[in-house]
Amino acid sequence: MRETQQARHTVVYVDDEELARKYFARAAGSDFEVLLADGADEAMTILRREGPRVAILVTDFRMPGRHGGDLLRQVSQEYPHIVRILVTAYADKNALLEAVNSGEVFQILEKPLGVGRVREVLASAATAPVLRPK
Repeated sequence: MRETQQARHTVVYVDDEELARKYFARAAGSDFEVLLADGADEAMTILRREGPRVAILVTDFRMPGRHGGDLLRQVSQEYPHIVRILVTAYADKNALLEAVNSGEVFQILEKPLGVGRVREVLASAATAPVLRPK
């Protein structure tokens, strides 16, 4: 028996691929409130509106226009309470190392995303201490 039902954490998921957004929402939607954005600019619009209640940002790295690394840096500065997760299908080790070493990333997820792995990482992020940029 559960003691009391806790409020669901809010996650913003950013990916330029519509199917990836739908898949992520299905994978996480039973445990988290998921807000979807198709790019960095839309994500920032959502954060300006919903920022105080957003706990986790998950963003794809490679997207048209601004890539996920730029978004992570901006979010770490403007919304330091948000735990940040990077998703990538490409092993651009220099970009990934830069994101991790600068303190902007809690964890990296590799595509294709598995439902169990998504839930595991989100659960861990929901209880993680907030990361601060170095």
